[in-house]
Amino acid sequence: MGMEIQASAAMMIQANSLDAVRQTMASAQAQQQQATTPQQHADVILQLSAAAQQLLVN
Repeated sequence: MGMEIQASAAMMIQANSLDAVRQTMASAQAQQQQATTPQQHADVILQLSAAAQQLLVN
C-alpha cells in the first residue's frame, strides 16, 4: 500500500511539472510572436532559462 501512495504522489508531481512546462512554453511562444526588439527576445530566453533551471531543482 505504501508503494502505491509513493507512486501516486510521484505521478502527481510529474504531472504538475509537465503542466508547468506546457504553460511556460505556451507563454513563451505567445511572447516570442509579439517580440519585436532584441530585449523582448532576450526576455523570452530568460523566462525559458529560469523555467528550465526550476525543473532541474525540483
